[in-house]
Amino acid sequence: MKREVKSFVHVRSRTSKKDLEIFKKFKKKSFFDSKEVCDLSKLLPEKKINILEIGFGDGNNLIEKAMANSDMNFYGIEVFKFGIASVLKQVQIHDLNNICLFYGDAKDFLVKIEKPFFDFIFILFPDPWPKKKHWKRRLINQNFLNLIKQNLREKGCLIVKTDWQDYADDIKKDLAEFKVFHDPNILQSLKPTQTKYEGKAIKEGREVFTYISDLNA
Repeated sequence: MKREVKSFVHVRSRTSKKDLEIFKKFKKKSFFDSKEVCDLSKLLPEKKINILEIGFGDGNNLIEKAMANSDMNFYGIEVFKFGIASVLKQVQIHDLNNICLFYGDAKDFLVKIEKPFFDFIFILFPDPWPKKKHWKRRLINQNFLNLIKQNLREKGCLIVKTDWQDYADDIKKDLAEFKVFHDPNILQSLKPTQTKYEGKAIKEGREVFTYISDLNA
């Protein structure tokens, strides 16, 4: 049986005592394993708009948007536990009830969702795997976009940002059959916060590519 190529590599590191405590506190409340996906509509108080961020890193964008949009629900999935712990600490500090986090592979998470649920899905600066021999590890490809499409509601949008030229070119090709918008202002209050990767790209003079696509148009 052919092994699936993962878009990430786990880095072994010790989880601090404080992080273990916060995981325990929020387990089955605001924090789940990706393999435990059930009916997402039952995890948070019902809201009109549902947003997912795949690979949220330090969680700054997720937290800022959740705080600014209390009328929306935010879900995040991440493979690195330090990012999850960072967000849960902010959830605790600000007493947020509109954030739910999952630990694990986004593909495993999305494939378990039985019906379209999200209005917006964000993928901000996914690992570009710059060496050509590693390109097969890149998260975004036609198969993954089809999986995203299955999880977006009617008129739902996928938002992708990258500063890696050849990755951006590949994403653009894969999105060719879908309706693509180029004006980030259509996101209004959901316009992404500048990540540390975006800041670094701008500082180093690299172009940042943004794709906003209605996969169900």
